[in-house]
Amino acid sequence: MRIGIGSEFGLSSRGGYRTSWRRRSEGGPPPGRVSFTANGRASLALAVKYARCTAGPRRDTVLLPAYLCHSMIQPLVELGLQVRFYPVESDLSIHLPEIYHRVSDRTLAVMLMHYFGFSQSGDPAASLARWFPSVVLLEDRTHLLLSDLHTGAVPLDSAIAVYSPRKWGPFPDLGIVVWPRQSHARALRACLPDKGYDWSFGFWRLLGLVLRALFFNWPIEALHRLSLWSFHRADAILDRRVQIRQASPLSRLLWRCWDWVNVWHVRRKNYQYLLDTWPVAHMEPLFKQLPASVCPLGFAIRTAKRDSLRQYLITKGVFSPIHWRRPPQVSPEEFPEAALLAEQELTIPIDQRYGLPHMEYIIEALCHA
Repeated sequence: MRIGIGSEFGLSSRGGYRTSWRRRSEGGPPPGRVSFTANGRASLALAVKYARCTAGPRRDTVLLPAYLCHSMIQPLVELGLQVRFYPVESDLSIHLPEIYHRVSDRTLAVMLMHYFGFSQSGDPAASLARWFPSVVLLEDRTHLLLSDLHTGAVPLDSAIAVYSPRKWGPFPDLGIVVWPRQSHARALRACLPDKGYDWSFGFWRLLGLVLRALFFNWPIEALHRLSLWSFHRADAILDRRVQIRQASPLSRLLWRCWDWVNVWHVRRKNYQYLLDTWPVAHMEPLFKQLPASVCPLGFAIRTAKRDSLRQYLITKGVFSPIHWRRPPQVSPEEFPEAALLAEQELTIPIDQRYGLPHMEYIIEALCHA
């Protein structure tokens, strides 16, 4: 493999953009229910700002799943909120009674998560809305982005959905918020993102995407290093602060040009191939079936030798991300299942840049791991 499998996208058709200007199949909720922000963290901050506009002053705590990315905690802390956690089981399921007993009169919002494209069973948001009508419900549906586009609508009458599309394709600065139908119009207008853009974050992301695209065509090590340096600069800016800003016109144009239908088919085909040919018993897929409604983010596995396996795959040119390392705020003693997931999870890339020959290469590499 000349340039490897995985790592950051480049700004090219390989990321899923159409080569013609024909109108794509839109999918998703009506435009009036959508806000475009500069990134996923800005989307979460916007949703929480809305929650504070509609809740009483005593509510200052957000309840989160114990298995999550540290980036979800940052915007809440920056807004002066407290965070608490509820358990996530080893199969990534959540149990509503565990949330029920942790909600108090100080709970501003409860965050629900769906992992790797596979939704939680039932409709947990609807149940929580019945039990706690004064608590704002948030759903991080980033991993369900293409599953939601495929269904044609986001069935959220009781929760605010947030997405970070950069996990799925080459977008410089793009986050999405989908509002419930019953959102309070006055509070929503007060919380809309600032008219400005997060120029510094977007610039370094865009530069990294362009350099990465050049590297795909001319695999020069200098281009590779410069692209990663640019991505790291963008992430460092975001790690220092979260600004509630709009998505740039470029990212919104790229979103309209993104051929998610083709991305859907490629990812599902790659995932199913790995399922059908998976060779290693001690590397367990987290999801062993692919329902017709699901588009996976990646092929998530768990193994006790995660870190050594990841390093081995890097030597073979396969760059597998970890979703996620345990944030320090999550106690491993209180949440052992989530802590173990954070130590053992590894995601095999299956995205739209690759086909079955790449999946065959990954399988062959794993057979010799």
